[in-house]
Amino acid sequence: MLTQRKADFIMIVAVLFWGLSYVLTRYGLFDLPVFNFMAIRMGLGFLIAALLCIKTFSKINKETIFAGAVIGLFLFLTLTGTNYGLLRTSISNTVFLVSLTAVFVPVFSTIVYRKLPEKKILIGTAGAAVGILLLTLTGISGFGIGDILCILAAAAYAIHILLSKKFVSSKKIDALNLGIVQLGFAALYAGICTFLFEEPVIPQDQTVWFAIFFLAIFSIAFGCVAQIVVQKYTSASHIGLIFALEPIFGAIFAFIVYGEILLPLQIIGAAFVFFSVIWIELNVNDLKKIKMKKKAV
Repeated sequence: MLTQRKADFIMIVAVLFWGLSYVLTRYGLFDLPVFNFMAIRMGLGFLIAALLCIKTFSKINKETIFAGAVIGLFLFLTLTGTNYGLLRTSISNTVFLVSLTAVFVPVFSTIVYRKLPEKKILIGTAGAAVGILLLTLTGISGFGIGDILCILAAAAYAIHILLSKKFVSSKKIDALNLGIVQLGFAALYAGICTFLFEEPVIPQDQTVWFAIFFLAIFSIAFGCVAQIVVQKYTSASHIGLIFALEPIFGAIFAFIVYGEILLPLQIIGAAFVFFSVIWIELNVNDLKKIKMKKKAV
């Protein structure tokens, strides 16, 4: 069984891959229409995850299928907003704005459950919000449709996180199967939109195929499934705040690959986000116990 800290660490690794995914997605979108690209990467991610977990996946039930159809829709909406946003704004702007999920989760959670998160979460969220504000306001020149789509994507993913937490709390739903099924439905929705709004295309470039397989394995099969599984062992607020690390990872990869440079205020904003997540993960009581033991020795 996972501890909360181990679950949070797995989420941090997943967010690292999601940060890298923006760079690779930009490659894919050079050659493929948005829905076409999404359908292929999500479809491959679904097949890979299902085959690797075939014993568990063969025991899927109707409750899990229904839940997968619901959260798969919000995953699809998140990727749609993110991918179209990438075509209309910079990688740095995209990851900064999509990371507003970290702010939306506690806000939506408070509205739905009519209960404020614990004080530590509120402080961390406020710090992350300040950081994202600095990252965003200094990184956007002319607020456009791409930026709006990214914010809508952040809201959709916040809803996805909250719904996932609710579904995995049910004894009838297996978290691993739910994580896999959502990928299949997201691929299905993207496939339908491909045939309705685009002309289906098979990638010809080897670089695009590399991007697709990397995204399918690490960003989709591992990242998206891991997020669902670990939510049994950590809170939605923790997941949302760890997600705030994504702009830092994304900005680093954007700098390495495309030479996008952070401004001084953006670096300060990144520091706010980073230390806000550290604050959430830091257990003050454990530190006090360690200090007391050292004094006793």
